[in-house]
Amino acid sequence: MTGSVADRLAARGSRNGALLMRSLLAGVAAVALLGAPALAADMSTKAPAAAEPAAEEAEPSIASQLGWLGDWGGARTKLADAGIQFGVNYIGEVWSNTRGGLGTGTAYNGRFQFTMDADLNKLFHWNNATFHVSALQIQGSDFSGRFLGNIMGVSNVDALSSTRLFELYIEQGFADGKASLRFGQLSADSEFAISDNDSLFLKSTFGWPALFAADLPSGGPAYPLATPGVRLKLMPTDNFSVMLGLFNGNPAPCCGDPQEENKNGLNFLVDEGVFVIGEAAYSYNKDADAKWLPGTLKVGGWYNSNSMPNQRYDIFGLSLANPDTLGIAQQSNGDYSFYAILDQMIYRKPGTKDQGIGIFGRVSAAPNAQNSISFYADGGINFKGMVPGREADSFGVAFGTSRVSSYARGLDQDIALYTASYYPVRGSETVLEATYSFEVTPGFTIQPDFQYIWNPGGGVLDPNDPTGLTTIKNAAVFGVRTTINY
Repeated sequence: MTGSVADRLAARGSRNGALLMRSLLAGVAAVALLGAPALAADMSTKAPAAAEPAAEEAEPSIASQLGWLGDWGGARTKLADAGIQFGVNYIGEVWSNTRGGLGTGTAYNGRFQFTMDADLNKLFHWNNATFHVSALQIQGSDFSGRFLGNIMGVSNVDALSSTRLFELYIEQGFADGKASLRFGQLSADSEFAISDNDSLFLKSTFGWPALFAADLPSGGPAYPLATPGVRLKLMPTDNFSVMLGLFNGNPAPCCGDPQEENKNGLNFLVDEGVFVIGEAAYSYNKDADAKWLPGTLKVGGWYNSNSMPNQRYDIFGLSLANPDTLGIAQQSNGDYSFYAILDQMIYRKPGTKDQGIGIFGRVSAAPNAQNSISFYADGGINFKGMVPGREADSFGVAFGTSRVSSYARGLDQDIALYTASYYPVRGSETVLEATYSFEVTPGFTIQPDFQYIWNPGGGVLDPNDPTGLTTIKNAAVFGVRTTINY
């Protein structure tokens, strides 16, 4: 009976959002599929080819060094000329926890990512439109869960072992290349809350911030769980852009591991509320002859319409640790967060565009009542191309910290009070990462990495201590990653 009441309370807050999500996705899809080709054709005399939405600088690839295998006997070049490009990215890594955490140990992670991009103008005369699909084959170890018990995962590719569809979308450019619309199955972490200088680091939180992953249902629309959505990007000037994304509110609802609930990425849910995220970015001193060094400032925020359980109190205002509680948490109508990001180059090697020293910082905050993490911050410094003769190498040091919310900490205090026993009050988890990316050859890198984790889990009891009197100890983790781009 208790579970059914809780389910009804949780569902009530998401019904209106689910109806809105269905309507908006259906409307956008209909407009894009029926009207976009005509719209693009009408604009074709104004929009230059360079403004097509998929025009990005290609990643270094080992294909050019593989002879016949790299170009499939010329077939790959012919397909690219026709508008179809295939790619494979492989990441293999070994991690070892040498002290602290839940226990010492070593594990392997691997991930193949297969992509196909199609220029719909070349294929179907659909001007300024592209198609993208990607699939993942993951060999995960749950290293953090097995050996550390931490909040901020060690690896940004470690996930449940599976073969899954990831992203699947069409992107339509318009307004003379100053705007684009992307719709289909999307991941928000591929475009939102990104720092240009933190992409070097391997810890998951330096991609999708730990606050987002901990507070959003199923971790939000982020690796490895993409979900149906739309994204609008406006670029009125070369220095200023605005993005707005609308996604299904919960990529993998139900009661188990979200990756198990949506194990192959084929759920295509649109009835689990809405997740809305917006971001504005301003870049300055972008010109090579600018007097000052370049940087980018971003501000953003998100809202999720799903009902969120209170971290401390039940529907009658009693602590969830109180023996008299029914165990049904109060429900908050939705959730939200705000964030800010700064990337700044502080030294540039003469005669180069992006080689030198850059720093970054990100902060985000969320309400205490319905969230387990209420504040997050990270920052770091990168050195790119600073070793003579090793212009493609990068070295960096970064830190991140996640603060447990006051309501979650209050529940810890209540548990100690009502059980009349020792129970630690969680605080913050902090990590330091140092890493070096060594380019063996274009498209092939080896990256040794070190992470030190203070207060794993924010200071939770060590489940391996039979006395129940100690928290999980600080951990020291070493790893090495190999990346091949083909």
